[in-house]
Amino acid sequence: MRALDGFGMLGSGIRILGTNAIYGYEASSGVRLDPGLATTEDIDLLFDARGGLTFVADDDVSESSLMKILKRVDTSFERAKQTFRAVNRDGYLVDLIKPMQSPPWKKAPDKIGSDPEDLTAVQIEGLDWLQNAPAFEAVAIDEKGEPVRIVAPDPRVWAAHKLWLSRRADREALKRQRDAAQAEAVGALVANYLTHLPFDAEQLRMLPKEVVDSAAPLFAKKDGAARA
Repeated sequence: MRALDGFGMLGSGIRILGTNAIYGYEASSGVRLDPGLATTEDIDLLFDARGGLTFVADDDVSESSLMKILKRVDTSFERAKQTFRAVNRDGYLVDLIKPMQSPPWKKAPDKIGSDPEDLTAVQIEGLDWLQNAPAFEAVAIDEKGEPVRIVAPDPRVWAAHKLWLSRRADREALKRQRDAAQAEAVGALVANYLTHLPFDAEQLRMLPKEVVDSAAPLFAKKDGAARA
């Protein structure tokens, strides 16, 4: 995340999705969730090509590819068989994902730069909700005690999307259970600590009505999994 931020990508074409977004929500609310909910060995990067990307040029402008940035962080990163994924020697995964193209025939970039060997974003259903959600920015503290900026989707939309994932029949059972637990925990954070983000249907109009209605109970005030 810090490397992406250094190249001007974080928040300018790239958002942090999945479990890693929780660290930003925790930092802003001033509480910690059950560590089991935030533990992960991968990171999902949402690629938004609508507005283009702005790179911070240094002495090597050709570094404007995701694989080259990852190798700067850890030289063991290699592109996996799935061309949207990179993996390092420890098995840590980096996935580049994007919403389903609409309309399907419309052309849109699927790479960060022009390097043919760079990761190619894979299209996934439901990501347009996260792409169209307001950005949520926070500064968390990493395992070395250093600050790291996180730009993720609005936690209300994130939690509603996680709940939707937890109810999909085509998703693995263990992932569905984890999705539901994470949705409930982040909903509790919003309701109890991020009170400047009310559960308001008008503010969540990027979500289908049935998704909003299903997610409403998540945002009832309760202690949930959070602790001060």
